[in-house]
Amino acid sequence: MPNMNLRRRTAHKSWPVWAGATCVLVVCGSLAAFAQGTLPLPAPGTTPPPATPAPATPGAPATPGAPAGDTAARARAAALAAKANVDITEAWTRASGTATTAPIYLHIVSAKDADKLLGVDAGVAGKIELRDEMGRAMPLTAIDVPAGGTVNFAPGGRYLNLVGLKAPLKEGDSFLLTFKFDKAGTSSAAVKILGTSATGPAAAANARKGDTTSGVSQR
Repeated sequence: MPNMNLRRRTAHKSWPVWAGATCVLVVCGSLAAFAQGTLPLPAPGTTPPPATPAPATPGAPATPGAPAGDTAARARAAALAAKANVDITEAWTRASGTATTAPIYLHIVSAKDADKLLGVDAGVAGKIELRDEMGRAMPLTAIDVPAGGTVNFAPGGRYLNLVGLKAPLKEGDSFLLTFKFDKAGTSSAAVKILGTSATGPAAAANARKGDTTSGVSQR
């Protein structure tokens, strides 16, 4: 029994020493964490602020909640691609003198995809007609532009006719035609005014490779 009582007294005396050592270890570990920057040191009597979320990585994919911008960007890209597909080249006419009409010749070239010409407008005249090889007026409702092909409007073939000129067309001047396509949308082209006896631009051939004028359809 004396030995048992001695062990109890010894354990009772060593408890404060063990508890004190444990507290020292905890405090030292916390101070080490503060020193290393892994544990923030709050001001006395205050609550530590919440952690700040990391900033978004540049170039990260858009969140599902904001698709409108991406959709608009894709639409703009598609519109630009469609415009780039159709080109209007070598548009010209002759000086009109006292005439109130004037023929316009040009080429509509499709780089890749098929399209349709839906209408043409010019501010220099009251209206524009489509005329055939014999000069007869035809309905200008829709003209097919074949994929990768060319539609020619040239002397001796179909041409666009300005009707109701608002002022005489003078040699050396130019004016704009506005074309409306089904896919490419609105596109403008400058028309050069040549002399009254001109047969075409000096460096241009009136019949281009890939001419599909004979296959043009009106609907």
